[in-house]
Amino acid sequence: MLTLASVAACGDDSSSGSGGAGGSGGETAGPGSSSSGTGGATTGSGVTTGSGVTTSGATTGSGVTTGSGVTTSAATTGATTGTGGDTTTSTATGSTGSGGCSIFCSDFEGGSLPTELQFFPEYLRASAGDYVTLDSSGHSGSHSVKVTGSGFSQMLGIPVPSAFWGRVYVKSDTAIQMGHNTYVAATTGNGDPNEGEHIRIGEHQCQLELNRKTDDAEKLSNGGTYSCDGGVKLAANTWYCLEFNYNGPGSEVRVFVDGTEVEQLHVTNWGPYDYKLFKLGFEKYHGGNKNMWYDDLALGAERAGCGP
Repeated sequence: MLTLASVAACGDDSSSGSGGAGGSGGETAGPGSSSSGTGGATTGSGVTTGSGVTTSGATTGSGVTTGSGVTTSAATTGATTGTGGDTTTSTATGSTGSGGCSIFCSDFEGGSLPTELQFFPEYLRASAGDYVTLDSSGHSGSHSVKVTGSGFSQMLGIPVPSAFWGRVYVKSDTAIQMGHNTYVAATTGNGDPNEGEHIRIGEHQCQLELNRKTDDAEKLSNGGTYSCDGGVKLAANTWYCLEFNYNGPGSEVRVFVDGTEVEQLHVTNWGPYDYKLFKLGFEKYHGGNKNMWYDDLALGAERAGCGP
């Protein structure tokens, strides 16, 4: 059970990655958004929300159909060698077809990790298998990507345009933590966790949050109160549909859980940015270790929605 407490926000004085040379997070900025309001909580599918955010069970997006076949766009052209494997037998599940999968889609049923997904940081790439594996349990099928979050940064990245939609199903072996950690991010850099701007979706103060690396600006899903009260809670061992819209030129980010937008994480003045990579996995700043699972990843020019 998580203990509710009111504490000050933490910066990102991340520890350096082990197993090779590399920098630390190095961020020591002050607290992020200070707008207040915890609101009444509404629950659904293990999600608890505050500030009027409501959630439901897995919601089928408008026009959602089941597609097949891995699709990648020219955005992946020129990618360096990734984690190995092939994508020829992977399928895209719960997407809107070409629009929702115009960059990349996979349900990780191909027997190995797709080659398009590169491991970051690069200085740990030789030991990527210690952190990222294909697991024999999944959201829609029999496999998913398992990320062992035991170091500073262990992420998979893929090239993206500066504006894109994304959907991934995510599960953790712990409830959402008080400490600050990242699940997914869009970056203007080359994939190194300390290079470029990173707009990160993850956990802090026992709730889902949105964070900007360079100045540690932060939006909490309870509206900005730095305590474990309210906000979007993700329970342990439960699959959630996490959607995101990164519009770099438009300086906008939107976040959805199980088909419902988390309004408190909607920003319209972070940018403009020219995103280069989308990353998923686990980056640990002030939280504990945890295992994460990711499945049914869809990246595209249009919203894929939460399929079956």
